[in-house]
Amino acid sequence: MYMLAIFLALIVLSFVAFFMGKYAGAFSKISSATIMVLTVAYAILIFPSRSASGLTPINSYAFAPGIGIYFSIGVNGLTISLLVLASIVSLVSILIADKKEYKATFYGLMLLTESGLFGILLSRDFLFFYIFWEVVLIPMYFIIGRYGGQRKDTVSLKFFVYTHIGSVFILLSILTLFSFYYGYSGSTVFTLQMATLLNPAFINNSAYLPVFWKGFMLFGFMLGFLVKLPSFPLHSWLPDSYTTSPYPATVMLAGGLSVMGGYGLFGILLPISTTIPVAVLWVLIALGIISLLYFAFTAMFQMNIKRMMAYASASAMGFVVIAFSAGILDSSLSIRNIELSGGIFQIVAHGIIMALVFSTLYFISERTGKENIYQMGGIHREMPWLSSFLLGGLLASLGLPGLAGFIGEFSIIAGVFQTVGWLIFLLILGMIITASYHIWTAQRALYGPYNETLGKISDASRKEIAILASVTIVIFVLGVYPNLIFGIISAYVGGII
Repeated sequence: MYMLAIFLALIVLSFVAFFMGKYAGAFSKISSATIMVLTVAYAILIFPSRSASGLTPINSYAFAPGIGIYFSIGVNGLTISLLVLASIVSLVSILIADKKEYKATFYGLMLLTESGLFGILLSRDFLFFYIFWEVVLIPMYFIIGRYGGQRKDTVSLKFFVYTHIGSVFILLSILTLFSFYYGYSGSTVFTLQMATLLNPAFINNSAYLPVFWKGFMLFGFMLGFLVKLPSFPLHSWLPDSYTTSPYPATVMLAGGLSVMGGYGLFGILLPISTTIPVAVLWVLIALGIISLLYFAFTAMFQMNIKRMMAYASASAMGFVVIAFSAGILDSSLSIRNIELSGGIFQIVAHGIIMALVFSTLYFISERTGKENIYQMGGIHREMPWLSSFLLGGLLASLGLPGLAGFIGEFSIIAGVFQTVGWLIFLLILGMIITASYHIWTAQRALYGPYNETLGKISDASRKEIAILASVTIVIFVLGVYPNLIFGIISAYVGGII
């Protein structure tokens, strides 16, 4: 009931924001901050006492019981971690949105996107899961199309079409499960409940779910989730969308929407991991390694720092795909737990780190008018606070020990070694390349001779320092005490495997 109340309040606040006129900005910031505080309070104070195994009871409310549709919500160790991440990222993206051109519509769309993310993570019925999946795409399409930069019309359409195709395949997979489960139940049960349909005994029985349709169902889910993550070769919407979006939306894209793909892998497919053929898991590992290396190489040659971080974000998601696939393949339960938990931790850490990086870049670009790495040269002289925060974000993104990014990558590398064998060197190569272009970027953009054509520019305001420092503290705390999240995630993974 607690999370249901928060969720319903968020939906109401989202629609109210559209009618708040000149007060929409302040209203949205207070609303998002309240939602974040309540979500974190639930995660810290209430959730652990109710979920020693990482699972909480599912609350269902009749919607269309005749055809098996109930509005069901529930929270587990995976979703509570991602809910906290979504609330933090959403708050940061709204806090930095302070341009005059951002009217009530903008803030309403941002809160609506946050509502969609909450809906996806809370829903335990596939119908509402899919509805909220689409709810996230629509406001983001309008934000890019209305408030984006160059080619915003083309890019927003590309974003919507690309991601919507993935969504359609998810819907087809859901309908496949729904249709064949009716026969499996003896032609007596219509249901879209996740807990019922995600049943390995039903999915693995070819008498009830033919091999072709089982493969189609798995393919549809994987395609939709890998588009959103994103993974090679389903990523072409990402660099354009990240670059063209206004910075608050980029924060939401990098930190929030990647949650959707990650949740799909670990929340939908992991419970039915025994139905995934081994050959498919190796294909996913190959895609993860290609994503890690290809995006890292591509990022290294980018001149636009926003575009470079877009590819860096996609490269980091390669670790998530590898952790998911290798974790299922591994025969050791303890190692499997480390791999899978590391993959989920990587999603959480990556979202918060990207929020810091893109927020700082936003403040810097507003002052300098530059996103080209070489044209930003030496800005630490004029902007020591912003430069320091950006350096912290870059170091966290490359996986420096003591910061959140290190924990996920280290867990994955340590865990997958037994599964991937010599391929581990490709992962290490990817980490080396990632570290290289992050350091090069910091050296070229922040230090060295100052670009005098920028003139005298101001550093971060107290409000901006407070925002960035808060995010930095979260990154540092997760880096030195990862069990704050890792313990909850491990309980969820342990309950699944």
